[in-house]
Amino acid sequence: MSWLCHHAPVSAAHIGQPATQDDIAVVEALLDRPLPADLVAWWRRSCGATGFVQGRLIPGYTPCTVDQAVDHRELMLDIASCQDRAETATLVATPAGSPRTPYWLPVWLPIAHDGGGCNLFIDLRPGPLHGCVMQWDKYEAAGLKPRWPSVATMLAEIAHALQHHTDVDGYQPEALDDGTLDWV
Repeated sequence: MSWLCHHAPVSAAHIGQPATQDDIAVVEALLDRPLPADLVAWWRRSCGATGFVQGRLIPGYTPCTVDQAVDHRELMLDIASCQDRAETATLVATPAGSPRTPYWLPVWLPIAHDGGGCNLFIDLRPGPLHGCVMQWDKYEAAGLKPRWPSVATMLAEIAHALQHHTDVDGYQPEALDDGTLDWV
């Protein structure tokens, strides 16, 4: 956070307020399961980005507020969920991180969006990769392997890239003259 405040103060100013315990409880009730501790810790420190258009805090993505996460989840369930309950149950029971899932599952929670139909989401299915960060592509669905094994790993990689000017998935952080962060 200190790097962001020093090098990209406009981006830092648009980091959302911490989520409350009530906010977390609403999401956990909606999903009918606890959220991973690292996601809760992130949201309890800062939650999403507000009024932020230029620049991304995650390469290619803007973090969701709790309300945005819930809204994006509901939208995805409306437009991309499986209508067959048995098939949905089978997909929900497969291990977290399983690729090539053509439908949005009710145990997925968006944590970031690109503004164009793609999301990063937490996979809350069971298994060793429970809580991994996956990508939903509007054309390929959830056809890719997990991008990060956890929110903590994602945040650590981004923090390292900011501090040491290294890349994340081929993108390097750049502090723009207007005070925002971009990934080039």
